[in-house]
Amino acid sequence: MHIRFNLYRMSGMAFSAALLLGTALVAVPAAASASAPSVSTPAAATILAATAAITGAADTQQNHDDADANSEAQARTSIHPIRGFLPNLRFSLDGFQDKTVTEKNLEGKVVLLFFGYASCPDICPTTMAQLSQVVSNLGDQADQVQIVFVSVDPHRDTPDILHAYVSAFNDHAIGLTGNERQIADVARRYRVAYQIEEPTSTDPDSYEVTHARGIYIFDQKGRARLLASDSESVDSLTASIRELLS
Repeated sequence: MHIRFNLYRMSGMAFSAALLLGTALVAVPAAASASAPSVSTPAAATILAATAAITGAADTQQNHDDADANSEAQARTSIHPIRGFLPNLRFSLDGFQDKTVTEKNLEGKVVLLFFGYASCPDICPTTMAQLSQVVSNLGDQADQVQIVFVSVDPHRDTPDILHAYVSAFNDHAIGLTGNERQIADVARRYRVAYQIEEPTSTDPDSYEVTHARGIYIFDQKGRARLLASDSESVDSLTASIRELLS
């Protein structure tokens, strides 16, 4: 069963930008060994409303600064500049061996941030494989880039589970989780819509998770610079990250 959120009416360009800013949702059934969710995560409507404010600001600046030709060019790409529209990198979450990881641990690196969950059957593993290939393509610059996977399913995704999951794609990737409030705070900060449904069967570990799709890219100073579609090509992502590293 797929979960649907009602999106407000908006112009074609605004709707396209909103999809990239975290409202392109995927809902899939999941089952794993851990405790069931106690309550649903924060209402997606709140996050989507905040996304609309950012989208509106981006559209206003685009219309003010650029002509129709530039707008059309932006519509053709799936990598959008977001500097000034989203806040700097900041979080405090649980990593492997119960170590607390914050943005300070990532200083000096370009960060590729993605939200998902370990039992996701398609979108998350595809994106993780994609990001791993991007890092591999960077060659000698690979150690200047960090993949960070934040789970929106803290009830099942323990730090150890996440470490094993991300390590299957990249030896240096970081998998992070936390309690419900911690995850909600980070998601809200970057306008990431997600929701955990209550179990629909007698199995408390069988429930659906809905989450936004998008790759957030931060520069070496932790500034939000780019937001890429999860369907963006490896070559395009590699080129964009090389520019940040230059």
